[in-house]
This record gives sequence, C-alpha cells and structure tokens, in this order.
Amino acid sequence: MKIVPLGIKNLDIFIPGIRDESLNLLYGPPGAGKTILAMQYLSSGAKRGETVLYISLDQPAWMVKKNFEDFDIFLDEIHIFDAVPIVSGKAEVKPVREVTPIAKPLKMKYASKDKKMFEADVLSLRATLKNVFDRTKFDRIVVDSITALRYFYMRGLNPDAGVHSFLHFIGTYSNSAVLVTAESYDNLIAEMPMMDSVFYLNSNGKSFEFQIKKGTLGYSVEKIPLILTKNGFSVEEKFYLKFVRRKVK
Repeated sequence: MKIVPLGIKNLDIFIPGIRDESLNLLYGPPGAGKTILAMQYLSSGAKRGETVLYISLDQPAWMVKKNFEDFDIFLDEIHIFDAVPIVSGKAEVKPVREVTPIAKPLKMKYASKDKKMFEADVLSLRATLKNVFDRTKFDRIVVDSITALRYFYMRGLNPDAGVHSFLHFIGTYSNSAVLVTAESYDNLIAEMPMMDSVFYLNSNGKSFEFQIKKGTLGYSVEKIPLILTKNGFSVEEKFYLKFVRRKVK
C-alpha cells in the first residue's frame, strides 16, 4: 500500500499521509488556510517528480498563482484546471450530451490573464475531466473547493446530488490520491462514507489547528497546532519537540 505524504514540515511523525488512489476531505472556515495546505500537498509531490493536478472551481489560474506571490512554495510544475459555471444562467439537463468539451490543464508557470476559463455545468465538467484522466495519470489531485461545485448545477439536477455524483466520479476515475477542500461539513455528511480520511483546519486569526476527524491509518494525536510562514504550514516547533522527546522516552 502506497502512502502519499501531505508535505507539511514535521507532520509526518503524527500522520504518515493519505492512501494512494483514495478520496480525502479537508474542510474548515474561510481563511483557515485550506488552499495553502492543499497547494503544499501538490508542491511536495511536484518536487519529487510526480505529476500533480489542481482543479480550481473558485478562481482562475492566474489569480491562484497571484495569491501565492508572497509565498516561497514551488508552484511552476503543478498542472491547473480551472472552470467556472456557465454564465448564461443555469442550463437545463439534456437527455443526451453528444459533445464532450475539450479543455487541457496547463502548468502553473504558464498561467496568465489572457487564458480563457472553461465554462461548464456539472455534467460537462465531469465529462471533460474524464478525458483529462484518460490522457494523464496524476499522482496527486486537489479539488478546491467542492463547496463551489454547487454553483455548477443545472435545472432538473439537485445541487447535493450533483456534488455526490462528482465526488463518486473523482474517486472512481482519477486513480489518484485526491484531496478535496470544502467550507462546509454538514452538507457533506452523506459523502463521509466514501472518504478515506477527513481533516479539519481551523484558525483564530493568529494560530492554526489541524485536526484528524477520520482516518484509516494509524495516528499519534488528533489535534496538531500549525504555524504559517512564507514557506507554508509547519507543525508548531514546541509541540513537535515535546512529542518527539516523549516518544523517545
């Protein structure tokens, strides 16, 4: 069984990572740092020579790149696929969708304002990503965020059903270690059984806490304090050293 590390400094002593070819959830309030942690996860894979993909349902690629200008996190080799809901109102569900739109991910180093974003509904988004997965095997994938997917629903299709169907699709067809971010937990309770791991990231504005809510691997603790610097998240040093000393004894 292959374990994929999350890429957070000193975190692997508490949690070895997530399983390969699994679906995992990272949730927390806005501003808690979910995207930063998710990007560190992908960046650590890219540094190891892995092929990684960031699926952005909230922001265009150039804006994601701009948001990390003040961070020293390696983004260049991360592939990004960005999409926005169809702007002409919510499309109606059609019995047959004859054409699968083609949209290719590009590497973050090539992201720019002049790139047109892919307009999609839930079904065309899923069909296009299937085409992407058929052409490329990604070692790590982040979907950010599943909360935004609710804006991609169509008339005749319940948003909750659309989210459930999309998560099932990602878990089935991506063949990757997938990390999905969300701002809400309550609306995803029905999806919990399909999640291999569930993590909660919270912040009071000054400090951060990473909590393990569900997992199939062995974990040493359930709550881990984090600090945030220009290099991203790392485990709070005093907490880490105290745990290491106790473990040695």
